[in-house]
Amino acid sequence: MYDIYAGRVLAVCRRYLRESDRARDLVHDTFLKAWDSLDSFRPRRTGSLGAWLSQIAAHLAVDELRRSKLLILSGDDQPGLAESHSGLDQESPVNETCLRQAPVEELIELIAALPEGYRTVFNLFCLDGLSHREIARLLGVTEKTSQTQYLKARHKLAAMIAAKYGTNEKE
Repeated sequence: MYDIYAGRVLAVCRRYLRESDRARDLVHDTFLKAWDSLDSFRPRRTGSLGAWLSQIAAHLAVDELRRSKLLILSGDDQPGLAESHSGLDQESPVNETCLRQAPVEELIELIAALPEGYRTVFNLFCLDGLSHREIARLLGVTEKTSQTQYLKARHKLAAMIAAKYGTNEKE
């Protein structure tokens, strides 16, 4: 099991943690937790073994960020504050040509360069498929904070892509 899934689990840990040594430690922690929880693995409910391990790794990484005080989300859960961010709409400001020019490896690096809070919510929502309700519960914030952090992450990522590959004018 370790030989088959360790690379995938490490990739998940690296999405959340910049420090590669800690990410490698979390790979081991993931497999230990999986072993201890093996009786709770239900393929019909949790998906494939790889997906289940990835979910454990993501949760452990978020716990590590929280424990080490690296995960700081802005106070957007205050009433009215999230709505006041002008320019944060649902549409991404990056043009498609810029996005197509960016190699996948560089997109991964750009995502990794996002601030911890933005990157964590972006990863949980886009890559791990959690809803904002699930993210809010996991991080101990409101759904509105999760949504705002995600939108800010998208806009910051779009600006980074535009800066590297061209303008952010729409086609």
